[in-house]
Amino acid sequence: MPKPRQTARRPALTKVQIEAASYVGSDEHKDRKWWGGLGSAYVNEQGVATRPKKQHTTPCPLVGDEDREAATKWVQAALTNRQFRFLEADKDYPSKIWHQDENRRYWFGRCINSVLGQYKGWPIDQDERDEDFGKIP
Repeated sequence: MPKPRQTARRPALTKVQIEAASYVGSDEHKDRKWWGGLGSAYVNEQGVATRPKKQHTTPCPLVGDEDREAATKWVQAALTNRQFRFLEADKDYPSKIWHQDENRRYWFGRCINSVLGQYKGWPIDQDERDEDFGKIP
């Protein structure tokens, strides 16, 4: 017998919803000045970004307006291609998205406003992607 679904089925996102989605970023993954202000990722003596009580922090290199525009296109592409996972408490937009850019690097996105479709994101490796989403080709 198949395992029961843990989250309810949701209607497909509309074209209007996808076009309204955007990348807004987050200071906790920035280790330098960006369009939202100063980054707050702590970099230790070894040059590795960390946060208290977290295993690790992946610094996000997207700090310019062009980066923000490119990341917004990635968010919209992930939603268009159904590269996402809804969680039970999500409202209009899924909590988790992923995208592989033109350099074949994976990016993970987390929805920070599920009504407006605003996301933060950072680069991830294959193991992290599989951990968050399962085996995805």
